[in-house]
Amino acid sequence: MGRPPLPVGTWGTIRIEQIAGGYRARARFRDYDGRTRDVERSGKTKGAARSALTADLTSRTAPAGDEITASSRLQFVAEIWQAEKWPDLAENSRKRYRDALEDHILPGLGALMISECSVTRIDRFLKATTESTGAPSAKVCRSVLSGVLGLAVRHGAANTNPVREVAGITVTPKEVRALTLDEIRAARAAVRSWQLGEPLKEGAPRRGRPPTQDLLDILDLLLATGARIGELLATRWEDVDLEAGTLTVTGTIVSTEEKPSRLFRQEHPKSSSSRRRLALPPFATQALMRRRVNLTVANVHDVIFPSTEGTLRDPGSVRKQITKVLTPAGLGWVTPHVFRKTVATVLNNAEDLATAAGQLGHVGTDVTRRHYVQLTHEGPDARQTLQNLVKPV
Repeated sequence: MGRPPLPVGTWGTIRIEQIAGGYRARARFRDYDGRTRDVERSGKTKGAARSALTADLTSRTAPAGDEITASSRLQFVAEIWQAEKWPDLAENSRKRYRDALEDHILPGLGALMISECSVTRIDRFLKATTESTGAPSAKVCRSVLSGVLGLAVRHGAANTNPVREVAGITVTPKEVRALTLDEIRAARAAVRSWQLGEPLKEGAPRRGRPPTQDLLDILDLLLATGARIGELLATRWEDVDLEAGTLTVTGTIVSTEEKPSRLFRQEHPKSSSSRRRLALPPFATQALMRRRVNLTVANVHDVIFPSTEGTLRDPGSVRKQITKVLTPAGLGWVTPHVFRKTVATVLNNAEDLATAAGQLGHVGTDVTRRHYVQLTHEGPDARQTLQNLVKPV
């Protein structure tokens, strides 16, 4: 029975012999094509020859091309994972993963070899990320690391994925706060006053460019649909049926790092269930009719709410505008997403949780219940029992 071959990427015993002018070190190396080759290097001394050969053999253990081994750097594997994963991701997901890689993972772990990515190191990194930037960022980092190291496992560079064994990351959900009817009235009144040119603060003169005249319509459509702000700003006139009183969510506005136009209309919303046709209440239909009449700017995208230049509207700019207008009214905490939570809360209270989830475009009710509905827990009716605690004198 013959001698078993060397494992791929390893070498046998180093032999050293004297030659004219110095020494020669030789070893047999099994290359990544499966062939075993003689490799030799020389030096003036035995040590120099051995060092030269060892350095050459070590460099040969790094394979050419995209082959991943235990000695591959995490950064190298991450680049391959990006090339495979990116085409399947929405633009916003790519941005979140890219930020996690560039801001956290590569600076903290990128120089490690796959063999060095132990459970302890990954766990320590995720805990430090949670401490410095918060649990949500750490959860994104965990998802990315799981994908990258999962790729290493599939290539045989690691036996198991260490991310599976790290401690869980607990995200404490913020208490959901929805607008009351009085707060809705106050918000609409503040926006209406601002659109009429009145100062945001008493005694403070208005400065700057004239205000846009569609912010109140944006608020009304958010209240009527529960749509995300990016979905609403991506809604085109072809997505609206004024006669039937419906609006279909078919896309969203996303931003990229590309120039000159960093905004584009993504031809699908956040998820497959987010594409939905919504029945509009009368006040929303009236707002859309006003928009149809008052919209005079050239609008190549056919969106209902273009920018003042007729281009796509930046969701971030609308958020800032809403904060600016509502802060003097004591509603500085209100964002477009608060209107989404308000819709979910109202529908849950008046109808049921399934109706609220369907309106928001959620697959199930769990996310709606945990993150979008303001719950008020009802205590038991124990009046008679508690009355006995203080008996009339």
